[in-house]
Amino acid sequence: MPESDEEPWRQDGKVDELIPTKIAPPAWMGNQVRRDALLARLDGALARRLTLIHAPAGYGKTSLLSQWRARVDGDATLVAWLTLERDDADPGRLAQYIALAVDGMDAEGERKLADLPPRAALSAIINRLAREPRRVVLILDDLHLAEGAPVGEFLKALIQLAPPNCHFIVASRDYPWLGQSLLAAEEQLLELHAEDLKFSAEEAGALLARGDGATLAGEDVARIVERTEGWAIALQLTALSLKRGADPRQLVAHFSGASSELARYLSEQVLMTLPEETQQVVLRTALLDHLTGDTINLLCDRQDGWLLLERLEQQGVVLTPVSPDRQAYRYHQLFAEYLRERLARGDAALFRTLQRRAALWFAERGEVVEAVDHAVQASDDALLATVLEDAGGWRLIPQGFQGMVERGLAELPAATIAARPRLLLASIYLEVKRGQMEVARAEFDRFVATADPDLSADLWTEIRVVGDVLVEYENLPMTFETLLEREALLRTLPADDHLVLANFYETLGAKYYEGGWLERALEPTLAAREHYQALGSLYSDLFTRFHEARIKRAQGRMQDAAVILADARDEIERGFGPRSDLAANCAAFEAELLYEQDRAPEALALLEWALPHMELFDGWVDVYAAAYFTAARAAAGDGALAAAQALLDRARRTAERRRFHQLTLLTDLCELELLLHHAPDIAPARALAERIGLDALAEPMRSESPRYRAVAVAAAMCRAQLHLLDGDHVTALADLAHMHRWASQHGAGRLLIDVNLLRAHGLRQAGDAARAQACFDEAVGVAMFQGVVRPFVDARRFSRELVEAALGGAPRIDRFRAQFLRNLSRAVAIRAAAPADDDALNPAETAILAHLSYGYSNKEIARLIGMSPDTVKYRLKSVFRKIGVNKRRDAVRVSRERGFLPGADPPAA
Repeated sequence: MPESDEEPWRQDGKVDELIPTKIAPPAWMGNQVRRDALLARLDGALARRLTLIHAPAGYGKTSLLSQWRARVDGDATLVAWLTLERDDADPGRLAQYIALAVDGMDAEGERKLADLPPRAALSAIINRLAREPRRVVLILDDLHLAEGAPVGEFLKALIQLAPPNCHFIVASRDYPWLGQSLLAAEEQLLELHAEDLKFSAEEAGALLARGDGATLAGEDVARIVERTEGWAIALQLTALSLKRGADPRQLVAHFSGASSELARYLSEQVLMTLPEETQQVVLRTALLDHLTGDTINLLCDRQDGWLLLERLEQQGVVLTPVSPDRQAYRYHQLFAEYLRERLARGDAALFRTLQRRAALWFAERGEVVEAVDHAVQASDDALLATVLEDAGGWRLIPQGFQGMVERGLAELPAATIAARPRLLLASIYLEVKRGQMEVARAEFDRFVATADPDLSADLWTEIRVVGDVLVEYENLPMTFETLLEREALLRTLPADDHLVLANFYETLGAKYYEGGWLERALEPTLAAREHYQALGSLYSDLFTRFHEARIKRAQGRMQDAAVILADARDEIERGFGPRSDLAANCAAFEAELLYEQDRAPEALALLEWALPHMELFDGWVDVYAAAYFTAARAAAGDGALAAAQALLDRARRTAERRRFHQLTLLTDLCELELLLHHAPDIAPARALAERIGLDALAEPMRSESPRYRAVAVAAAMCRAQLHLLDGDHVTALADLAHMHRWASQHGAGRLLIDVNLLRAHGLRQAGDAARAQACFDEAVGVAMFQGVVRPFVDARRFSRELVEAALGGAPRIDRFRAQFLRNLSRAVAIRAAAPADDDALNPAETAILAHLSYGYSNKEIARLIGMSPDTVKYRLKSVFRKIGVNKRRDAVRVSRERGFLPGADPPAA
C-alpha cells in the first residue's frame, strides 16, 4: 500500500491560511483597453474542454482573462478564478485553492480538503463539479509558477475526469503538458499564443491616450508598437511613465533595444520616481513574494513597516493587495524580478544577507516552503541543510512537500547531504518516489552499513521506517522470523510518535497477510488504525479497513469482509466522495466479493468506472489484482476470452509501469487459470504453463517463506488443475493434500473452498467416492454460508459432476444445502451453455436485446427480467460492443439484419 500524503500543508497542527484574493483577478490591473477581437475568440473556450494561453511575461494574459471573466460570469456560468504562485506547486495545496475558487469564501470545501491527500482531494473536487448544475469554467492564471510533474499530473487528471459541464482555461509563460494532444485530436483544445496577444496600433493608442500626462503622436505610437512587437507590459509601463511626466521624445528614443532592455528601462522609470529612502525599501523588500509591515521591518531594520506599507501604496508603487484587509501585498511580477536582479548584481553580499535573514525568519515560524526558497537564494548550504533537517527531513515528503525537498536537496553538495542522516533518508525517499528502486536500495544499504552505531534510537527508528517504505515499493516479502523480530521492536518505539507506530504496525499487518500468516495479520492492522485515528487521519484509517477486509476474505469470512467494505464505502462517500481514489479502491474489493456471489454484472458496473480511475493513480499489487482479475474472470465467464486477455494485457502494462513484478506473475497465472476454465482445449494452457515456468513458480508453495506467497498459491492451484485435466490425479492429489494442510494451518478458508473442490474431483477420478463427497461437502459447507458461488461455476469442468452427484443424494441433505446445490446446478448449466465466441450474444444479452426492440427503457427491462438497472446497462454495453454500434436504435436494426432477434409479441411491461 502506498503511504498517504497526509495533511500536506499543515504546520504545527494548523492549516496555513489561504489567500482569498487569489480567487479573483488582481485588484491592480492598470489602464485596461477592451480587446473585443480576442474576447470573441476566447468565447470559444465554452465549447472546448481546455484553452491554453501561452505567452511570455507581460503580454496581457491576466488582463484579457479578467475582461472575459466579467463578460461570461452569470446565472448560466460559474467562472472560478485562481492565481497561482510558487507555493502552489504542491497538488494538495492547489486542490484546496481550487475548492476555494469554486465554492467561494463561505464554503467549507477548502477546509475539508486540508485533511485529504492530493488524490483524494482531486476526487472530491470532481464530485463537487459534478453536482454543479451550471456550466463551470476554471481559470488558472500563472501556471508556470506552480509548474512541476505533480501539479501537471494532478491537472491532467482533473481535466480528463471532470464532468462534461466543465471547461478549463490555463495561462502560463511556459507551455504546459496537460494532455492537450488528445484533446486537440478531439477538437477540444483552443490555444492563444504571444502572436495572438500582441497589441495592435489602435489598441496601443487607446491605452497610451488614457494617461493624464504627455501624449504621443500617431507615428510615435506606431514606432513603439513596432519596437515592442505589441508587448502589453511595455505599453502599460510606457503609459505609467507618461503619467509620471517622462519626456515623450526620450521615451521613444529608448524603444530600440531588446524587450529585456525595455523592461529594465521602464522599471527604472518607475523606481527612480520614488524618494531615495523608498527606493531602498523597495529594492530590499522585492525579495519577498508577500510584503507586510513585519517583513519591511525585518529586511529594512525599521519599526514603522506598517506605516511605510501604506505610503508605498499611496505612492503608486506597483503593488497588488493579497488579503482582503490590505495587510499584505505583492509587487508586480516583472517589476519584482528586475529589482531582485538589480540588487543581486549591485550588492551581492547584501542580497545574500537579506535572503539569509528571511530564511531564518520563516523557519522560526514553521513556514518551511518560504524558508527553503530564501535559503536557496542565500547560497548558504549550511543554512539550507539546517532548515530542511529541522523541519523533519524525510518526514516532509509523506506530508506533501516532495517538490520542496527535491528543490532543496538539488542545491546541496552530496557531502552535505551524506553528513546529515535525515537529509540522506530524504534523498533515498525521493529515489523511491521517482521509481528508481535500484538506486534507492543501493543508497539505503550503503547508509545502513556505514551509519554511526551511536546514532540515537529515534533516528534508527526513522531509518527503519524509510526502509519499510522502500520494501513496500519494491514489493519485497519478509520471512516469518523477520516479522517476529520487527514485532519485538515495537516495544522500543516512542509511544507518542503515532506516525512511526502506525507505519510499523501497518507494514507488519500487511506483510503477515502477504506471507499467508492470516492469524497474525489482524492485530497489527487494527493497532495501526488506532494510531491513525489518534493522528486524526481518516484517509490512512480507511486503508487499514481495506487490509482488514482482505484478511477476512482470505479467512473465508466473506460476509464480514462485505460489512467492513460497506461501512468503509459510507465513510468514503461522506468524507471523500463517491468517485474518489479511495472509492475506486473500495469498489475493486467490493466487486471481487460481488463476483464470488455470482453477481458479475454488478461487479463490472463498479469496475467500469473504478478501474480506469485506478490506472491514473498509484496503487498496490493487491488492489490492482482484485480489479483486473475480477474484470477478466467476468469477461471470460461470459464467453469473451479475448476481452479478458485484453484486460490482463492492461494489467501487465500497469505492472511494468509500476515495477510490480509480482503483479506480472499473478497476471500470467490468472490468464492460465482462464484458459484452464474456459478454453475449448487444453493445448493453449499447456503452452502458457511452459512459457511462464509453472513448476518453478509452484514449488515455493512448500517453503515456509516463499518470495511471493500469492504467486506460489496461484501457481500450485493451476498446476493441480493441469494434472487433473491430464488425468494424473495421483500427482494432483499429492499437491492438493499439501495445499489443504497449509490452508488449514493458516486459517485460509477461502483457499480451502478451491482446494477441496479440486480434491473432490481428483478423488472421484481415483474412484474414492466417499472421500470425494466429504471434500465436496467441506467446500460447500464453507461456501453456502458465505454466499460463495462463482468458484464452482468457473471451475465447472471439475464441479459439474460433483454438484449433480450431491443433488442425487438430496434426501440425505438439509433443505438449505439442497437449495444451494440447486442454485449451483442452474448457474453451472447457464455458464456451460454460454457461447465461446467473443462476438456471440449470450442468453441474457439476447433477452435484453429482445425487450429493447419493443422500445422498453432500461428500468422497464430490469423489471421484466428480474435484473438491476445497472446490470441491464452493463449488458447493453456488451451488446453494443459485440455488434459494433453505440446507439439503441442501431442495435435493434443491426440485430434484426443479422437474425439475432426472435419474432415474438412484446411482453407486458
